[in-house]
Amino acid sequence: MKKLSFRRLTVASDIVKSGNQFEFEPRFNLITANDNSFGKSTLAKLLFWTLGADPVLDATWKGFDVLCMVDFNVGDEIYQVGRYENAMFLRRPNNQWEKFPKITGAYAVAFAEIVGFKALLPNRKDSTKLEAPPPAFYFLPFYVDQQRSWSQAWNGFIGLKQYKSWQKTIIEYHTGYLSPGFFELEEKIAAHNLKKKTAEEEVGKIETAIEVVKTYIPQSNKVITLSKDEFDSLTSEVSHDIAELQASQEKLLGTIAEIQTERMYFQSQLDLAMCASRELDKDYIFSVECVEGESLCCPLCGTMHDNSLPSRASILIDKNEADSQVKKFRGKIERLDKNLIKSRKNLEFTRAEIDRINSKYESLKSVDMPENKTSNSESSFLDSIASRAVQKNVQRTIESKTASIKAIKSDTKGLKAEQKKLLTKGERENLDTAFKNSLSTYVQKLNAQGVNLEPVQSPLDHRKIQANGGAAESARGLLAYYMSIVRQAHTAENEAFPAIVIDTPNQQEQADFNYGKILNFLMETVPPKAQLILCAMNRKEIESYKSAAHVIELDENKILKEEKYVECRALLDFEELTVEISNDPSS
Repeated sequence: MKKLSFRRLTVASDIVKSGNQFEFEPRFNLITANDNSFGKSTLAKLLFWTLGADPVLDATWKGFDVLCMVDFNVGDEIYQVGRYENAMFLRRPNNQWEKFPKITGAYAVAFAEIVGFKALLPNRKDSTKLEAPPPAFYFLPFYVDQQRSWSQAWNGFIGLKQYKSWQKTIIEYHTGYLSPGFFELEEKIAAHNLKKKTAEEEVGKIETAIEVVKTYIPQSNKVITLSKDEFDSLTSEVSHDIAELQASQEKLLGTIAEIQTERMYFQSQLDLAMCASRELDKDYIFSVECVEGESLCCPLCGTMHDNSLPSRASILIDKNEADSQVKKFRGKIERLDKNLIKSRKNLEFTRAEIDRINSKYESLKSVDMPENKTSNSESSFLDSIASRAVQKNVQRTIESKTASIKAIKSDTKGLKAEQKKLLTKGERENLDTAFKNSLSTYVQKLNAQGVNLEPVQSPLDHRKIQANGGAAESARGLLAYYMSIVRQAHTAENEAFPAIVIDTPNQQEQADFNYGKILNFLMETVPPKAQLILCAMNRKEIESYKSAAHVIELDENKILKEEKYVECRALLDFEELTVEISNDPSS
C-alpha cells in the first residue's frame, strides 16, 4: 500500500520580506513551542493549504500573502506542489512545472490521480456531472484541526459545502464501504442520466412547438367533403405549391419555437447577471463605507472575512465580469428578437399565400360538426392539413424520445443493481463490526468509558459521539473515533494512505495521566510506516513522544524569519513554468 508523507515545507512572504523552510521525517514528527501563540497550528495548516485544502487561517496570516511549496512523496516518487492565492503549481517526478488557474477542475483531477483518490461527487448545480473533489476531501479523515475537529468530526476544512450531501459518500469511500468500482459504475449512471435529461429537454421543446401550432393554426371545426374532380384538382395543386408552403410553414413554426425557448433561457441568465451585479455593487459600497479596517467578523458564526484593498478590488473585478455578462446576454436577446420578428413576418407571408390558394376552394361545401365540438375560431381547410401534419410529426418524435427515455431508465436500473452487488449485506455487517470493535477498544485504552457507544453502529454515526460524556472524556471519545476511521481506511486501501496530522491532542485540559495515555496511544495506534505529525505545547507529558520524534520547535519569531527570505523566495520562483493547464479536466 502506497503512503503519502510530507518531506519539506517552504514558505515566503513578499509583504514582510521573510521566509522559512521546515523538514519532516517519514515517521514521528512534533511541532512544539513554549507558547500557544507561536504558530504551531498555522504551520500544520500550511501543509494542507499548499496542497489545495482550505483550513481556517487567521486574518493576520492571510495578510502576509504567502507563497508556499510542499515536497511530498507517494510511495517512492517525489512530487512538489506550490500555491499562491488559488493558483496551483505541480511538478511530477522528473517533469516540468504545470500551472493550474484554480484548485477545482483539472488540478483536483491531477492530484486525485497522484494519490489514487477515486471518489466522485455530483456537481451542486447539475447532478448529471460527476467531479473529482478537491484535496480537502482526501485529507479530511487524517487531519484533526484544533479549533473545529474537536467539537465536530469531518469538519477540519472550510469550503466543503460546494457539494451537497457529500458526507455519506466520502465517509463510506474512505472506510471501504464504497470501492473505486462503485464510481466507475456511477460515471456510467451519470452519463445515462445526462442522456435522459437531454431527451426530456427535447420533449419539453416539442411541447412548446405544439403550443405555437395551437396559437398560429387553430383546430378546424369543419369536415370537408369533396367531389372527385375537386379532389383531383386539389391533389394536383397540393403536390406543387401547397407542399412547398406547408414545408415552409412547418419549418418556420419550429424556428419560432426554438427562438422563443432560447430567448427564455437567455432572459433568465440576464436576470441572474443583473442581480449579481447589483449585489456586488452593494457589497463594494458596504466594504468601503461601512467597514473599518481590513477584516470583518461575521456576527453569526464569528468567521473573519478579508476586507483588504485586494479583496475589495476583487469585488470590482467580479462586478465588471457580471456587467460584461449582462451586456453579452442583452446582445443575444436583441439578436433573437430580430430573428423572431423576421420569422413571424415570413410566417405571415406564407400564411397569406396559403390563404390565396384557399380562396380558390371557397366553393367547397363543408358540414358542421356537432355543437359540442365547434368553436368560434375558424381555420381553413389547408390550415387543417398543415396543423395535422405538424402534430403527426411531433407525435412521432415524442414517441421516439419517450421510448429512448424508457430504455435509459432500464439501463440505469441495471447499473444500480451492479453497484449493490459490489458490497453484500454480509460484507457491510463485517465492516460495521470491525469499526465498532476498534472504537470500543480505543475508548477503553483512552479511559473514555463514559462515552455511550450503544447508538454508534457505523462510521456514519459520528454525531452520536460528539458531546457524549464530560468535555475531556468527549474529546477522548472523538479521538477514538478518528483513529478507528484511520484504521478502517488503512485496511480498505482505497487510496495512498496520507500522513496523520493531529493539532493539540491535549483538549479540554486533560488530566496529566490521561494526556500521557493519549500520546502513547497515538504512537501505538498509527499504522506501521505511516507518518504522524503532532502539534503540542512543551511540557513533561510529551517527553516520551518528543524523544522518538523529529522536532520542530518554534519561538517568539514564529514561522517567518527575515534572514531566510532570500533563500526561500528563490525556491518559490515559479516563473520557470513551461506548461499552463486550463481548468478543464479533459485538457
